[in-house]
Amino acid sequence: MSEESDMPHKPQFASAPGQARKTATVEDSLEAAEELKHMVGQTRRIARERRAALAKWGKMALPPEER
Repeated sequence: MSEESDMPHKPQFASAPGQARKTATVEDSLEAAEELKHMVGQTRRIARERRAALAKWGKMALPPEER
C-alpha cells in the first residue's frame, strides 16, 4: 500500500530523532479516536470545575505546586 521513500529520514523535531516518517492511516486515526472518545466528557468536566474554582478563589484554588 505505502512505499518507503529512498530519501534519508530527516526528523521534524530534534528531540524525537526516531519519530515515524509517515502519517497515520485513516483507519488508525479512527481507531485512536474511538479509544479516546469516552474520556472527552470527563476531561471537559474537570476543566469546567477547574475554571469555576479559579474564578471563585483565584490562584489559591490551584494545588500548591501550581501556584
